[in-house]
Amino acid sequence: MEEKIFIFREFQKITYSKNKKLFSKLKKYIIDNNLDNDYEFFKISKDSIIVQNFVGTIPLDDIQIEILPKIPLVENNTEAEKIRFLEILQNIDYFKEKIFSNSKIEIIDTSILELFIHLFIEEVEKIVKKGLIYRYENKKENLNIFKGKLDINNHIKYNFSHKEKFYVKFDEFSVNSLENIFIKMTIQKLKKISFNSKNKENLDRIGHYFEKVSILENSIENLEYITFDRTNGYYKNAIQWAKIFLNNQSSSIFSTNNGEITSILFPMENIFENYIINKLRNLIQEKYYNQFIIKTQDNSCSIFSNIDFNNTKIENDILRVKPDIVIKNKETKEIFILDTKWKVLNKSDDKFKISTEDIYQMFTYVKTYNDRSKNYICKKAYLIYPATNMNKNTFNSKDKLIFSTDNFELNIVFVDLNSEENTENSLINILDNFIKKGRRIWKK
Repeated sequence: MEEKIFIFREFQKITYSKNKKLFSKLKKYIIDNNLDNDYEFFKISKDSIIVQNFVGTIPLDDIQIEILPKIPLVENNTEAEKIRFLEILQNIDYFKEKIFSNSKIEIIDTSILELFIHLFIEEVEKIVKKGLIYRYENKKENLNIFKGKLDINNHIKYNFSHKEKFYVKFDEFSVNSLENIFIKMTIQKLKKISFNSKNKENLDRIGHYFEKVSILENSIENLEYITFDRTNGYYKNAIQWAKIFLNNQSSSIFSTNNGEITSILFPMENIFENYIINKLRNLIQEKYYNQFIIKTQDNSCSIFSNIDFNNTKIENDILRVKPDIVIKNKETKEIFILDTKWKVLNKSDDKFKISTEDIYQMFTYVKTYNDRSKNYICKKAYLIYPATNMNKNTFNSKDKLIFSTDNFELNIVFVDLNSEENTENSLINILDNFIKKGRRIWKK
């Protein structure tokens, strides 16, 4: 059965009138998984469903719904856009391990979920090529021959009238290592949900190498306890994928009551924020040596300096501000506050569709840090939006808006997500604003 993919973007309506079968299947999925009242993921009405700010795949029997970013990462090429999305995922904290293959992904016309399955298969193929790991397994059996050590208690219990038998305990060199068990469990699970013909063929093929592996009861409970060393290090990436698929180790992977994966969805606001944070941190480490200090989700400053309750001062641990990014220039003693926004602005709008709430938020950040930061001053704040060429009224990476007062400047900047190089160049342009003219310090 070949997959049939319906592609939508964030916040695009899926309507009953345009595709009754698709709408009905999705509505059933939402109701079956008790998501009909959870507006974080879906907004549902009588004749329309809108996936909220999530990107990924929803498998529905013989079809898959693919949700792409509302802002195209690559113009007019959905397959290249999916690959670019995977590149972005490699640079965020959703996946603590580097589990993405460096090889070129050859699958085309498929979903993000199937791409994930493909990457898991690649890692298992590496294991098969190197050879499955064997470990000594502790066993207890009632045998006709003596081996290992006699289990006296069980021998008396079971063999009182069977002098020909020996209840023994022994170590057996076995393929039933936890690593192999979890990989086999993952293969079995993915075979049920994948309907990409190439993936199904490859899952069947690699599954043959694990036929002699026995799945033990409650083995999934031991998944978190696997450690890696030089003997099993080549299993690491495959096991990390196994954790994602078996344990649903991501808030974005949903399962039904029987444990089958039913969707893989990533919140784009969080993805964009984390991607920008990590790219900035890496650029500072690589190019700006020790001039900058970067902090993320910094909550060191409170709006109020004191709280007095019935003439008694209490600890001020409420109303702390928490900007996405705070960068300090140790040379100039300046603070720069940055916040990411996964939104589309509009040139033709009299307010550019910039949220008043977002502007107030930045002013609050700046005032608070100026009031609470010793020896540092904040005069510039930045709202970082994704660049887009969706139409003539949207902003590209060369555009820049500046709102200023006598002593404060709010910069609206746009980051190009089309490629790693373009993103880095956009962020370098921002960082350059934090350095005294002619004072860039390059790491040697």
